[in-house]
Amino acid sequence: MNYQLHGGNYEMLETELDFSANINPLGIPDNIRAAVISSADKWGEYPDPYCRELCKRLSKYEDIAAENIVCGNGASDIIYRIVQALRPHKAVICAPSFGEYKKALIETGCEIHEHFLLEENDFFMTEPFLDELEADIDIAFICTPNNPTGALICPQLMKKVAEQCLKKNIILISDECFLDFAENSQLYTMKNFMNENIIILKAFTKIFAIPGLRLGYGLFGSSETAEKIRNSGQFWSVSAPAQAAGIAAFNKSAAISGAVKLIAEEREYLSGELASFGFRVYPSEANFILFKSRYPLYEMLLREKILIRSCAGYSGLGENYFRIAVRTHGENIRLIEAIRRILNG
Repeated sequence: MNYQLHGGNYEMLETELDFSANINPLGIPDNIRAAVISSADKWGEYPDPYCRELCKRLSKYEDIAAENIVCGNGASDIIYRIVQALRPHKAVICAPSFGEYKKALIETGCEIHEHFLLEENDFFMTEPFLDELEADIDIAFICTPNNPTGALICPQLMKKVAEQCLKKNIILISDECFLDFAENSQLYTMKNFMNENIIILKAFTKIFAIPGLRLGYGLFGSSETAEKIRNSGQFWSVSAPAQAAGIAAFNKSAAISGAVKLIAEEREYLSGELASFGFRVYPSEANFILFKSRYPLYEMLLREKILIRSCAGYSGLGENYFRIAVRTHGENIRLIEAIRRILNG
């Protein structure tokens, strides 16, 4: 079986339910959909390469200077631009975690050290990560909530990591693309410990269910570093409809609060049901759940026309690990009933 690097490959398969991609199950907010459609008159023009209006709105929302914000063609675009522009010689990443960090680093010939998160700690990052942050490290990637585990990093450890990276002159990238789904998310952002060596990655893709539009951004502690990244990569990286979607997204408090409430309730339901089957379910504060099963559930559920994410390709995991998105209650019930049918023969 050829497991893909990402979820959301349903177009390649005969499926009716996609639990492989971690997107807001409430779908695209109406105002964002309307803004994208209304932007059609601008599609015959080149988009603003600097996303000035969008950065102005982000500056007010994030309480950070516009010159310290860089928008891109999804958060992954920012990852590749950071690595290409800074050309680190040695990096530390966690395992398991999002695969694009490693892929981007490999493409520039960077030496990579993987810090393995331990199953006995439910894959939470713990104090030993600090030991990885030595003077020969140029760049470090962390992810909170981590993908695919859904585990948050405790604020006390985040503070220590930020201080250690500043002391050792390590560029620290904190990927917070799923943080909007966590309750009390403001307590878990690296913004609370911002310094000149920190870059925070965020995305509109997940919380606003617009992966096809590709829109993400980086918050930089250093305007000089932000300028380097802004001048890297393709010139027109964010399309006109994507910029229109981002500008419209700032009327978003109701959309986010509704999604967070739904995700919390459904995550608890799914975790309980999966545990009742004897699966090991790992704690998550994101819109997805990692669990472990001795059954080949990817193939078994595919026969039921349900797509989940195999984690066989994640460093630090294996073929017995699976990730599912948290979706609407009706969809979640269908998934649980399908698993029950499979296990009961």
